[in-house]
Amino acid sequence: MKYFKKLKMLAEQQQKQQSLSHTVCLEARTLPTKSVIVYCDRAEVKRIVRCNLQEGRNEIIVKNVSSVIERQSLRVDGHGKAQILDVLYQEVSLDVNSDENDKIVELEDSKNELEAEKASLDDQLNILRKRVEVLDGVASQIGSNMSPSLNPSQSSSSSNTNQLTASPSNITNPTFVINENTIANLTNFLDFYGQTTGELKAEIRKKTREVDRLVQKIDRLEKRIDQMRCGFEYDSVKRNLSIIVETDVAEPSEFHVTYQVYCANWKPCYDLRVLSASHEQQTTSLTMSYFGVVEQHTGEDWRDAEIVLSTAIPSVGGSVPSLPTVAAGFQFKRGQTNASLRRKPNSTPSDDDLGFGSFDYNDLTDAGALQRLTAACGAQPNSDFDSSTITVIICQSLLAMLLCLLRDTLQKYDRCPSICFAIAYPATIPCDGSEQKLPITKLELNAKYIHETVPTRVAAAFLTVLATNTSTLPILAGPASVYLNNSFVSKMQLGCVLPGEEFCCSLGIDPSIKVEYKSAKVLNEQIGFVSKCVLQTHDQGVIVRNAKVNEEVELVVREHIPKAVDDKIKVSILSPDLRQSNVDAYLNVDNNLEWTVVLQPGEQRDLHIKWSIEYPINETVIYRKLSSTIYN
Repeated sequence: MKYFKKLKMLAEQQQKQQSLSHTVCLEARTLPTKSVIVYCDRAEVKRIVRCNLQEGRNEIIVKNVSSVIERQSLRVDGHGKAQILDVLYQEVSLDVNSDENDKIVELEDSKNELEAEKASLDDQLNILRKRVEVLDGVASQIGSNMSPSLNPSQSSSSSNTNQLTASPSNITNPTFVINENTIANLTNFLDFYGQTTGELKAEIRKKTREVDRLVQKIDRLEKRIDQMRCGFEYDSVKRNLSIIVETDVAEPSEFHVTYQVYCANWKPCYDLRVLSASHEQQTTSLTMSYFGVVEQHTGEDWRDAEIVLSTAIPSVGGSVPSLPTVAAGFQFKRGQTNASLRRKPNSTPSDDDLGFGSFDYNDLTDAGALQRLTAACGAQPNSDFDSSTITVIICQSLLAMLLCLLRDTLQKYDRCPSICFAIAYPATIPCDGSEQKLPITKLELNAKYIHETVPTRVAAAFLTVLATNTSTLPILAGPASVYLNNSFVSKMQLGCVLPGEEFCCSLGIDPSIKVEYKSAKVLNEQIGFVSKCVLQTHDQGVIVRNAKVNEEVELVVREHIPKAVDDKIKVSILSPDLRQSNVDAYLNVDNNLEWTVVLQPGEQRDLHIKWSIEYPINETVIYRKLSSTIYN
């Protein structure tokens, strides 16, 4: 009985070892893509793994995952009775006999076949061109030996013998006698020459097109081979995912593998279609088509996937960060001796001092600063700095540079909250870097026309559409194509617009609104008895006219008003009177005057913008332009 028990135990152990050795290998690029969440700098991909598991422990190996994967973002969800025991990220070095090298060899064989085919076509083209040259040479020789000019004596004598003799052009050429047989032979040759030469040249054109197609195929293969060789040289690692699961029953199972990859991003873009009102009862409407442009270089195609576009910043860590202790102490006071050690070097840094030569001034400056810092720290016996401190400073500088780059990328999303846009239909995003334009939604907004002019810059009125974001979605910063009544007008850059905020888009110059900018009148006078001052009055005239026949317009005129940056300077606006309620004028945040006037059809109005500036007589006032806050 003991012997049979031992045999049974050995059989069970052998069966268990066999169950542990069951492995399922899958190619990552062939796995179905369930969903993809695209962020501004990466994407989160969820793929479906379907396989038949055996009883016991199984290992599922997903081969050749993306080279830009974030290994800390791996997550596996199980659907079924199988229990997930472990998830591992593996990197395997590629050898000469790997599948990647075999693909390169196959591509090179295909390239050699195409080159052999091209060489054969080149030989055929040379033969065809040589045949055309021979026929052209024969035709040229016949044409050079003929001279149809005859003298009268030759013409009268030849009429009796019914023969014509062509006079030779020179003594060396043989006499070419024209008779019925000669003319028939010449006609046959010319027919043969025309037909044969035409067929040969048509064949040459046909084979030349084939050669061009082969050259394009060879160029594409060479480019692909170079890319694969570069990838094999700089990234000679295969990345696999190992999923160890255990099940009590052999059955088909399904798992969802989620991971984040870099080299993927999206950006918004818009189509703004403005439709003018056909009669007074209608209002001007603006239809905004909201799109998301996705591109990726992850090395994996996303086929028929559910796409979600997000403005959030993803995180891969799931633990709470630790909070270190902050110590407060007195600053160490260094003397004059230590400060003198940091003086500038007597000579400029050379290539020998800084390493090999560099043509970048910034690199030269950074290297010089690092050299001086290292020398100063090494010369100070009581210095708090050491090599580790310098390393920390360099790392902090590099980190600051990276944060600046990330800040520039995310700057357009600063004002907008994190939001996700789900694409209604599955989409396919290839990994070739091509931009895929996906529709997000369509917004119907109420809008109105206004006219704006800055006559000091351009003496013209610009037609602008002013709309309010009445939807619940924020409008992110991005490019927009503007259409007016189904006609393309221009492209513009939209800023971030939150729900309830207004935004405007320019439709170009409206020629029916005339703007004339007059020369300014400046009057200088001296005021005061004890403290004398200069009072300068500036009178600027602007003439505006509405040339429309049956439509009134609202025109906003913007003009500079100097902003006093010193208490001794006083600026006063004389016209228009901002205190009157019937005058729609005010100073904006840039201290510029915005004067809104309503022009009836055919109305012309003279606007006078008058302001004065007062300052001490012994001072000189200069005017300089500051950067605009609202308008560029």
